[in-house]
Amino acid sequence: MVVSWLSYKRMPFIKRRRVSFGVKLFSALLAFGVSTFLTMQTSANTSELQVANLGTCSLESGGQINNCVVTYRVFGERNADASNIVLMPTWVNGSSQALADSNYLGPGGIVDTNKYQVIAIDALGNGSSSSPSNYDQDVFPAISIRDMVTSQYRLVTEHMGLERVHAVVGASMGAYQTYEWLIMYPDFADRFIPIEGTPWTTFYGYLRDQILLATLKLDLEDPKQFEAAKSIVGALKGLVYWTPDYLNREMGDGDFEAAYSALEGSPSLSDLRNALSHREAIATHDIRRDRPDFLNTVKALSGSKVLAVVYEEDMAVNPEPNWDFSSILGFEVIEFPGDCGHFGPNPECYQDQLIPIVDDFLALDFPIMERHALTVNGVEREYFLHTPETRESAPLPLLIALHGWGSTATGFSRIYGLNNHADKNGYAIAYLQGSNFYAPLAWADGLHFVSSWNDEASNLTPTAAGPHCTVDRLPYPCPPDCGSCNHCGWTSCGDDLTFVDDVIKELSQRANIDKERIYLLGNSNGATMAQRYACENSARVAGVVLLISQMPPGHTCGPSKALPMFHYYGGLDDNVGHDGEATSDGWIFSSAADNTRVWAEHVGCQNPPQLWQSDLSDKFGWECSVYRDCGSEKVEVVSCKDPDQHHELGEQRIPWIPANCVTESQAGSLPGQPLCPDNASVRPQSAMDVFWGFISQY
Repeated sequence: MVVSWLSYKRMPFIKRRRVSFGVKLFSALLAFGVSTFLTMQTSANTSELQVANLGTCSLESGGQINNCVVTYRVFGERNADASNIVLMPTWVNGSSQALADSNYLGPGGIVDTNKYQVIAIDALGNGSSSSPSNYDQDVFPAISIRDMVTSQYRLVTEHMGLERVHAVVGASMGAYQTYEWLIMYPDFADRFIPIEGTPWTTFYGYLRDQILLATLKLDLEDPKQFEAAKSIVGALKGLVYWTPDYLNREMGDGDFEAAYSALEGSPSLSDLRNALSHREAIATHDIRRDRPDFLNTVKALSGSKVLAVVYEEDMAVNPEPNWDFSSILGFEVIEFPGDCGHFGPNPECYQDQLIPIVDDFLALDFPIMERHALTVNGVEREYFLHTPETRESAPLPLLIALHGWGSTATGFSRIYGLNNHADKNGYAIAYLQGSNFYAPLAWADGLHFVSSWNDEASNLTPTAAGPHCTVDRLPYPCPPDCGSCNHCGWTSCGDDLTFVDDVIKELSQRANIDKERIYLLGNSNGATMAQRYACENSARVAGVVLLISQMPPGHTCGPSKALPMFHYYGGLDDNVGHDGEATSDGWIFSSAADNTRVWAEHVGCQNPPQLWQSDLSDKFGWECSVYRDCGSEKVEVVSCKDPDQHHELGEQRIPWIPANCVTESQAGSLPGQPLCPDNASVRPQSAMDVFWGFISQY
């Protein structure tokens, strides 16, 4: 499952930067495969080059490298249990020191060496490890990306004695190696982060490789052919590493010949031979190649270990195969917009936006939430409490979170990344579990997990306002605690008002909970439950957020005190309609306008709704209105339609995590449910910023 930031909304915070041509071009050339053509820039972040002789390296081709040498540098300190080691392979013709020079590793770098020990490994063929330029045997044999990874695995296991590492992180050809590390040694690392790489090439990439291979296979001993090869390679760098817009804007307003000369550089014959070795390896790169059982191999892997980063207009390494592979394995792909092309991760481009993304993923951890149980009318009910680590002694605000139909409490925490948001904003969350059972579904085979809330509306007899469903509605299973359900009934009949009330009472007695700042967040059926509770017990909460829900006709309600409410719904939602008309499955709900209006009337709103906007709502394209200055407390009632969204909170949902999964905390009480994957999104979950910014002011 792929998540492109562009598939949500374009990221406005990516900004173009203008830097001096000489500095920019030098840095860019140094960073991706041209470092051997230039004098190495100095860096305060240096480490001694170390050499490991692996003896004979057997190759995929059947050949071998005798006296096989792999060089590397170590940056940063290893912690006591060696759990902070990160491997970083090099890009085309790059070096382990070039990674440091361009801040791909280092204090505050893409991989922060204040936190991690980075082993930067020179790929075979780069001119430092065994390469055509330093091989004193016969002709240097053809190598593959897999050969590079095999030599690196031998380095860290045989030579360095490591049994596993925390992560493998690579950029460009280093990302190719990262993908092969994932397939060849999936259990050796906890995280794999390929940056602007690809699991296999595209036809466009194939054409580029054919031009480079034909050029580098010229008779380089002939001075004329050498100059021709140098010229073609230099021109291709400009054509594929950047975009036309970038080149024309940043490099096209000066001396064309000087810019072209800088692109050519001063490669030696050995440099071009090393480049040919790497280009031959790239040309055969495909993690599916010669693996007839590839799909079954992938099924045994964990997408939670992988985060891919790509760049919108990267013509050197086309990003599309990352999305294809993600749809098979199920990991997040983050796409950055911008016209910096293949140099997007560089300091002069968008590196400062990439650093926190990688840092968050490397540090990703899921503390076990506390499970609590209450007995409500003789029935044991459970909820799960997440409390952020904080040094402040002040009581924490509390968010009561109610999941949707068919979901779990702990699954709700994962699908929207709510704990991450709570940690960053300093509040606690209690996730309550609705009544549940297993039953066949009209639209699926077998038994399925069903959970719901008794919102004291959905199961009731229709009022004069109209029916809750059509005669031929899609049938939902009747919960066992109802005994029997009417034609339109589908939710639990348990005493959920008391359950929510008891949880709030219990947590209000905790010293670290601010009982004046308790809020409700409900999703779908959980939102109708939150609305019902707030209507009946408004004195216990300070604000309410209702997501993708409307009450059935005749059951809209409002609180007795001036309680702020934020209502979000999808303009394309066919599960819970927002216009008062029957959905395609035959279910009828009050319109969003009526649901909000009734609430506003109850809390004393005197003025008609007005336009409501925020920077984020504008960014998301939401269409929002607000009732202002309601009641003596002057609260607001906001309603936002997301025109392009279905029955989901699009700016928050992590789509590869199933809503009915359970975390370790809940696995014992719901053993039939799948475990939630550990790959929470590192993409900012921005919708919660809107909701929390609204309710937390009360």
